[in-house]
Amino acid sequence: MPKRDEPYIIVTQRSPTTYEVANPNNPDEVLRPYRSSALRRCIDKEATPVMPLRKTGRPRKDNSADSSSRTIPRNQRGSVTSGKKKDNLVSSPGRVDS
Repeated sequence: MPKRDEPYIIVTQRSPTTYEVANPNNPDEVLRPYRSSALRRCIDKEATPVMPLRKTGRPRKDNSADSSSRTIPRNQRGSVTSGKKKDNLVSSPGRVDS
């Protein structure tokens, strides 16, 4: 039996782990016994869910026109920074020789 080829009919359960399987086109002819590990549940592709799945996780960012304006730059701590780079040099008056 090819894996997930088409749905098959379980005719009898021979043991807790063994089933006799038949083709739906010819249900009177048993193909052979298969172990439960070789069988997968057939999910009907045409069936619709009773309740649609909810999206989980973080909500999407709002990309509307008002949120596209410039944002205030912040550092890693969350403090507001100015957009200009500051020099860490200290200017001091030089000596004036008289």
